[in-house]
Amino acid sequence: MKNFLINIGLFAGFAILFYVIVMPIWSSVMPPFMAKNVRNCMGCYGHTFTRMKDAAKTKDIDVLIVGSSHAYRGIDPRIFEKEGITAFNLGSSSQTPINTKALLHQYLDKIKPKMVLYEAYAGTLTIDGVESSLDLLSNNKIDINAINMADEIHNLLVYNTLMFLSFRQTFGLNKYFKETPKQAGDHYISPTGFVETEYRKNIFNKEDKTHWDLRENQKEELTNNINYIKSKGIEVYIIQTPITQKLYDAINNNAEVDHFLSSLGTYKSYQHALPLKDSTDFYDSNHLNQIAVEKFNPILVTDVKKLLSK
Repeated sequence: MKNFLINIGLFAGFAILFYVIVMPIWSSVMPPFMAKNVRNCMGCYGHTFTRMKDAAKTKDIDVLIVGSSHAYRGIDPRIFEKEGITAFNLGSSSQTPINTKALLHQYLDKIKPKMVLYEAYAGTLTIDGVESSLDLLSNNKIDINAINMADEIHNLLVYNTLMFLSFRQTFGLNKYFKETPKQAGDHYISPTGFVETEYRKNIFNKEDKTHWDLRENQKEELTNNINYIKSKGIEVYIIQTPITQKLYDAINNNAEVDHFLSSLGTYKSYQHALPLKDSTDFYDSNHLNQIAVEKFNPILVTDVKKLLSK
């Protein structure tokens, strides 16, 4: 029995070592369809790779913006700059509070903003964070915060991607990678973190009645993130950007979400802050196009300016 347990232990150790060494090499040389358990999405969409490079060079600004694609596509630091406010957009696709936590611990002390503008789209409180984790692991630095993020997400694809990208980072395989500033109608505005989206005409289908099913772990991490920011003596302004009225009307618990977010601190939903048309101001059911960004942001900047002057 003793020899059997020893052999099992030796085999397990060999298997783990084999997996840790061979899996990254296999994923590096094989086409994606032969390495489906790893997701390397470096430069795939959203300009996350370039945004994180710019974040590492940003410091001593007025406003740091965090949140989902509603943030990096909907909040334009150039409009803030016109009012004398320096801002950087650290949003990323489907960024949940678990993902935001890693970014805050990586960059907040270095950037040292006076305020964090926290875009807290309710949809990001209903998902597991896998998509955003794969995006950030592929395009951001791997450190203890990234490892903690992967551990909290607790997903095999995320773990595999963490190992693969750690391998690439360790051996400097990402050193010469560069994103193109324009991708499929998106234009990255360096060094602001903002992605300008070209006007897209969309036909919106009927929205079925639904509700926001908020995950308790995401709610908890959102609360923790806000407390962490405040612990640094930094103002936090929590917002939701507008979505199409058709989608908004289809959701039956918007008031519940507003109540939760307002309990965390200074909060405002901009859903009814300005007149917008579903047919001309959105490129899908929940993202503003650039036309609407330029209508919405001056109102947002006015509110931010008041909070900064307190």
